[in-house]
Amino acid sequence: MASHEDAVEFLRLCTEAEGPSRAEALQDLNFRYGDQWPAEIINSRKLESRPALTINETDAYIRKIENQQRQQRPRMNPHPVGSRASIEVAKTLKGLCRHIEVNSDADNAYDLAFSFAITMGFGYFRLYTDYIRDDSFDQDIYIGQIENPFTVYFDPNSSLPDGSDSERCLVTDLMTKKQFRAQYKGAQDQGFRETGTGEMQNEWVTKEDIRLAEYMYISRVKAELVMLSDGTTLFGDSLPPEPILQQAGIVIKGTRPSFKRQVKWCKQTGFEILEEKVIPGRYIPVVPVYGVQVVLDGKRKRFGLVRFARDPQTMINFWQTAMTEQAAMMPKAKWLLAEGQDEGHENEFAQANTRAFPVLRYKTVDVDGKPAPPPQRIEPSQVDSAALANATIAGENLKRVLGVYDPQVKTDGNKSGKAIRGEAMQSEISNYNYFDNLTRSIKHGARIILGWTPTTYDVQRQMRIIGDDGKPSLVTVNERVPDEAGAITVRNDLTVAEYDVVMDTGPGMGTLRQEAVENLGQILGANKEL
Repeated sequence: MASHEDAVEFLRLCTEAEGPSRAEALQDLNFRYGDQWPAEIINSRKLESRPALTINETDAYIRKIENQQRQQRPRMNPHPVGSRASIEVAKTLKGLCRHIEVNSDADNAYDLAFSFAITMGFGYFRLYTDYIRDDSFDQDIYIGQIENPFTVYFDPNSSLPDGSDSERCLVTDLMTKKQFRAQYKGAQDQGFRETGTGEMQNEWVTKEDIRLAEYMYISRVKAELVMLSDGTTLFGDSLPPEPILQQAGIVIKGTRPSFKRQVKWCKQTGFEILEEKVIPGRYIPVVPVYGVQVVLDGKRKRFGLVRFARDPQTMINFWQTAMTEQAAMMPKAKWLLAEGQDEGHENEFAQANTRAFPVLRYKTVDVDGKPAPPPQRIEPSQVDSAALANATIAGENLKRVLGVYDPQVKTDGNKSGKAIRGEAMQSEISNYNYFDNLTRSIKHGARIILGWTPTTYDVQRQMRIIGDDGKPSLVTVNERVPDEAGAITVRNDLTVAEYDVVMDTGPGMGTLRQEAVENLGQILGANKEL
């Protein structure tokens, strides 16, 4: 088993490898939510009491992409693999996956991870098991959100877009010292002090909290793999006694050297390991959702939409502020009148720019008694047209960088629903790589679920499954049924066979029904006989 120092060294490795990338990501996150002026400029403007407006169009456009993702939910679809798997059990597993997502509010985890991915390049969700009730031994699989992705230190050597090749991962969290002392009696209440960019905020550091770390890693142990005459493969230490094999008429057909792959988990402080166990399955149960991932000069970089939206958004703020400043400094519109024309009405003309008088009275002659034309306003200079043009160009540049376009609206208003949807899909196509990355990650999450199913759902129990139409039903898994001869068969056996997963993408059942109704309405409207 690992020592507590392994986790500390791993965090240091992650900090060295990803420190600059995490710092950029933190800037992206702050920029999206309003910190959009360089520090030196905002400080100088405050000293001079000058405005610094933030017209945050970037967040509005990114929320538009997020909402498009919420309308396109990828769906897990297990498929049977090998002779021992069955289509019936695969359907049960599909309904079980939907139950797990609904039961754990997985949409929250997916949406949050996707939001971080398109904002700064990476987000995470995780899987775990827990008892269904305090008074039950039955467990369920849950999909949980990771609220702060900076608390996750993922394997820097992982290169696959779904993180399935990860060998190590560390996640930190806070616990109150009172709860810590009650749960881990005798343990040192000194927290996990090593930290990386973006994780430790000031409000996290309190006298009542202690910081803990969950460290997960892959362990490989050499073992002998045995093939039996019935096609079963087992490791040597799991082989039944020879008399049982002989009684069943099974013989060993062959052996080969191999290794056992185990996922190990431990919770620890910076000084000692508090808990440790072996997690079922083959994969680290923390799933990354990436934005754009590229290797430049031998360094892996990840970023989202905000990284290249900074410059046009900064220009929008600058030019909007410049125009506001210019407008605020413009003089009021003045009156041009001959001397003596306002005699007796001086207050009315003095307040003409601040009050709405129904009538302005004036004299038709000047002080010399000569006829004078009516008073006229002298219009002040307008906002600089160059500043207005630059602000418009900056706005268009922001749309191009983000890949979000406004649908073209025809003046006659004669446009079909299909055409409107096609125009709305322009930004979806521009940013489809982000949607696809989320689909890959959810697919990997489904693989983890399928790897955990044989050990989590290993006894006969009644469970809810959810169909494609969202309707629930109850099935009994691992149901032992005797036949006429007294032999036991198992229905919906989740403990054997292998299953893989493919993803169903596109509109959900409700959207497909709505589109079908619209199409039928058009057909019926075009042919009255129907």
